[in-house]
Amino acid sequence: MREQTLLTREWVENKQTFLDWDSQPASFKHYPHFCYRIKLSDFPSLQWLEETRCITDKAIIAQRAYYRLNVPSAGNLHPIEMYVQLRNMEGILSGIYHLDAVHRELVMIAEIAGEGVEPYLGLTSRFEGVLVMISLVPFRSSWKYSLRAWRYLYLDLGHQIGALGLSAEYFGVKLTKMSPTQPLNKIMGMSEDEVIAAVYGIGEISARSVRALKKSLMRVHPTDYSESDEMLGRELAENPPYTALPVMEKYGDFLKLNATRRSGREFDAAMMSDEVIKILLDRAPPSRLEIVSIVLQAQCMHLGVYRSGVCTEKGEFISECVRLLLDQRFISGANMVLFIHAENFCASSHIEAGIVTQELYMVCEEHNVTCSGIGAFYDEESFRWSTNPLIYAVAIGGKR
Repeated sequence: MREQTLLTREWVENKQTFLDWDSQPASFKHYPHFCYRIKLSDFPSLQWLEETRCITDKAIIAQRAYYRLNVPSAGNLHPIEMYVQLRNMEGILSGIYHLDAVHRELVMIAEIAGEGVEPYLGLTSRFEGVLVMISLVPFRSSWKYSLRAWRYLYLDLGHQIGALGLSAEYFGVKLTKMSPTQPLNKIMGMSEDEVIAAVYGIGEISARSVRALKKSLMRVHPTDYSESDEMLGRELAENPPYTALPVMEKYGDFLKLNATRRSGREFDAAMMSDEVIKILLDRAPPSRLEIVSIVLQAQCMHLGVYRSGVCTEKGEFISECVRLLLDQRFISGANMVLFIHAENFCASSHIEAGIVTQELYMVCEEHNVTCSGIGAFYDEESFRWSTNPLIYAVAIGGKR
């Protein structure tokens, strides 16, 4: 998909499309009013779930509600939905629920007993606890980004998986990876405008047998209207769900950090110390990713290109970084930019880049600096510091 989703200077300069924000598709899925609901705050055992995907701020802009979540989404488009199957949870009816992040509640889609989604996860016995299903709603992103939305969807999925891993680590619940099968989408009542992309379990497999659901769940469209993109839909359908477990650190101030996470668009370089820069430079990337760090502004340390915490090329690279990242001027105020490359340009490398960056947001908040994930760059100019394809960039700087 790399060639089909390239950004070139010619394409950007010639793009004349006017974006009418009044035509933005609905950012959240809503089930009918008659569905049974429970408040997550009423069940402390599910606080990890409440903190996995939650609204952290709301504003009214141009007479529309503008929500900020604990995860970024390439311009607040929110192309993620979450569902859970709860079984044998104290005080809660066993059933399949939709996570309504706006109202911090679970909405029951179907009650279960001896049936469930387990057979669609390759399980023959009941899973006691919680099965978390994360889906992608492609039109929420493709409405703005066309086919390049493919990249942002998987980056966003990585951020959401990272948020789940961070919450699970903080609350001490163990994630179990699941391997969904293709029929899971249909049985969950989804059509071509939504696809389940990852499933995790929190609990344990029992000795009791389980039956497949007799019929598909009610179908509720995730947006108020939709336009199909055959290539995007086909690529999403053909990519297998992500099954790796996120390996995250535990943060003592997780609740505060999770609530205050923001993508920065203004920096004050004087407010970021060399010590914090060094902490970020020393973070080891996952084995399948390569991170090239460019220190743009610092107090005493060398400016230049760093690999594994070592400066391999001294120099000032602000103009080069700004130019590469679509000439976005706010980047010139950053202290550093991290370029995340991967040998293989694929869905899983984008997901893993999102997971890494979600934790990076936590680290930055912990040290009182701000960062911004950037998925827009001129692809053919992105091999300046690596022979591997660029997947994601992160600008980091002191808070204003």
